Order: sequence, then C-alpha cells, then structure tokens
Amino acid sequence: MTIERFGVKFFAQKDETIDDTIFIDIFQEWIRLQKLPGILLDVADYRHVPDGPGVMLITHHINFALDADDGAFGVLAQRKHGNGDAPLAEKIAALAQETLAFAALLEADPRVAGKIAVERGQFHFFSNDRLALPNTDAAFEQLRPALADAGAKIFPDATVTITRLPNDPRERLTAVVSR
Repeated sequence: MTIERFGVKFFAQKDETIDDTIFIDIFQEWIRLQKLPGILLDVADYRHVPDGPGVMLITHHINFALDADDGAFGVLAQRKHGNGDAPLAEKIAALAQETLAFAALLEADPRVAGKIAVERGQFHFFSNDRLALPNTDAAFEQLRPALADAGAKIFPDATVTITRLPNDPRERLTAVVSR
C-alpha cells in the first residue's frame, strides 16, 4: 500500500483563557528562528471556519494545525508528500513523532506553558487519499499492520490497540492507535 497524504491528531487540553491569536505570533517566531526541522513556509489563520483547522503552521512537507474539529481540540499534522519509498509504518511513525516534537515545543513556549497539555497515549490516523485508501473494511484491514507497527514505534513496551472509528463511508478512513 502506497499513500503519501495522511494525517495524525493528538488530542490536547487547552486552557479556555488562551486567545488563539497568540498561536499566530508563536508560529511566525518559529519560522523566523527555524524552530522545527524542514522548510517552514507560512502561518494560516482559519479560526473563522467552524470546526476548522484553526491556526496552521505550513511547512514544505507537513501542515500542522491546532484543530478543534467536532469540538475536540488537538494538535493535528497532515503529511502532503515525502518520505519517498519508506514503508507506510515508518511514514506514520515519523509523522507522529514530528507531531509530538511540535507539541512539545508548543507546550514549552512561555506564552502558553502550563495552559496546553497534549495527551500522548493515543493518536488518530486519517487518510487524505480516498482513492488509495477508501473508507472500507478491506482497506482498514490492509492498513491495520502498518498502524500496529507504527504504534509499536511510538509506544514502545506497550500493548498497541487499533480501532476503526465508525463513520460514513464517504468520510476519510480514520483509526485510533492507542496504548
């Protein structure tokens, strides 16, 4: 199975007193200071979109977002392309690790330190390629081994559980990887 466009989301708790405008300043500073590896391109503000991606940090390979889809806040990352011919499990694990690095940097920023806590015990995987990975039982079963391998890399020494989220077949295939 070859897919390049997919994402992960780690849920988080956010203090309600945080004005999301601060994330624009934080991400612009990260671009200026090259706080993350890779090519950091831009900041996009989608706070006006209901259940949208919120404030995003756009990079060459990944879009990071402070997502509040369905009212559940979290740190979301979408891989656009990259990692070449690496096995899918390695691509998923790499994106999850990059997302956790992004989250750690955000949690440590003095402007929001102590006001954001990322839950590191599970993540949601979703496919942005409905042609290569449709939302079907067969596609989920084909994906399950890669998710289990990726989960073992993210949660070493833990039993990994893979659960498909029930949803409309027209939606993206989404699974939960947890320890």
